[in-house]
Amino acid sequence: MAAIIAAVQQSSFDVAIVGAGVAGLATAVGAAQLGLRTALVGPRVPVQRPDSASPFDARIYAIAPSSVALLERLKVWQAVDAARVQAVAKMRVFGDAGNELRFDAYQAALPRLATIVEEAELLRVLATAAGFAAGLTRIEATFDAGEEQRDATRLLFADGTSIEARLVVAADGVRSAVRAAVGITAHELSYGQTAVVANLACERPHQGVALQWFDPAQGVIALLPLPGDFVSLVWSAPQPLAEALLADAENLPARLAPRVEPHLGRLSGAGKAHAFPLRRVSVDRLAGSRLALVGDAAHVVHPLAGQGLNLGLADVSELLRVLGDRESWRDPGDAVLLRRYERQRAEPVGLMRFATHALARLFARDDAVSRDLRNLGLAAVDALPPLKNALIRHAAGQSAPAATPMTRG
Repeated sequence: MAAIIAAVQQSSFDVAIVGAGVAGLATAVGAAQLGLRTALVGPRVPVQRPDSASPFDARIYAIAPSSVALLERLKVWQAVDAARVQAVAKMRVFGDAGNELRFDAYQAALPRLATIVEEAELLRVLATAAGFAAGLTRIEATFDAGEEQRDATRLLFADGTSIEARLVVAADGVRSAVRAAVGITAHELSYGQTAVVANLACERPHQGVALQWFDPAQGVIALLPLPGDFVSLVWSAPQPLAEALLADAENLPARLAPRVEPHLGRLSGAGKAHAFPLRRVSVDRLAGSRLALVGDAAHVVHPLAGQGLNLGLADVSELLRVLGDRESWRDPGDAVLLRRYERQRAEPVGLMRFATHALARLFARDDAVSRDLRNLGLAAVDALPPLKNALIRHAAGQSAPAATPMTRG
């Protein structure tokens, strides 16, 4: 069973992961399963407990089949409460000129487009797995600084303690202290939008269909199906509108009614509304000396494609693959391994960042050229099933090479 310590007793590790969110926990569990002496550093992330007023977590993720496959290899997906997940069978995307783009898992020969799951549920099963992982030590301390040694990095904590690790993984989020400490520059661009998030009850069954509307004045409105007759609203709204929505959150169902009632009937509130500012973050490097970046510490993209967490879990999957396939004479922080990781992740991260940014800008513009271009694009993709199915399979991670097992025989 993993050790949970207040004062550091073991001082030397193969891998130290800083950050205890979904990406950090997944990396720590996977590294321990590879037989590496692993430290998971950072305070526990608070987990929202559902109640009658808020039956679901505010943070809802649409995770791709490739992300589910990673969690299955880590032996944690099997512990997710099946009553708290929802398969997305179809998706309908509406433009601002009456155009519609339909995605269908069956037509793409996939069991589902994505799986809806709460962040709280992922944190619960990953934290439980971390607690039972042999060779994993949990250090609930705050990272303060790092010092490069000859064959390791020393991590200094705010309480005065320290450890050494051959490889440090920065999984400490968009404001990564580890990334800043080593001098990797992050470039941040605000979209001038805020994601207004709320869970709502719907009058009619959603049948596992996700709905999304693009409107240059209103932003991007998405409704993701939840278990039972509930949906999760993610409204990426221009800042002035977002402020108005939050100030009058009780009337969100009424604001949505003209778009939503033909599909789901009347909506009603099922929890508080929350706000998350939207930004794009890119970094100069995904790796450094004995350092790898994963998750939001490595990249942040617009949520319109629902790929943020999937991109982070793909980082984790690739890093674990590189570590599992390393030559016996290389230690986990070997520069060759980190170059392999960075090379494999640079293209997919760059493509997703470019695609989401371009789409966000295109659908935010209200000039005639942009309006014609986006609506013709929706119609063209919908009229070309092979292209549409290829996009579905790419989003599902089906174009990636087959993953290797997480454990060694």
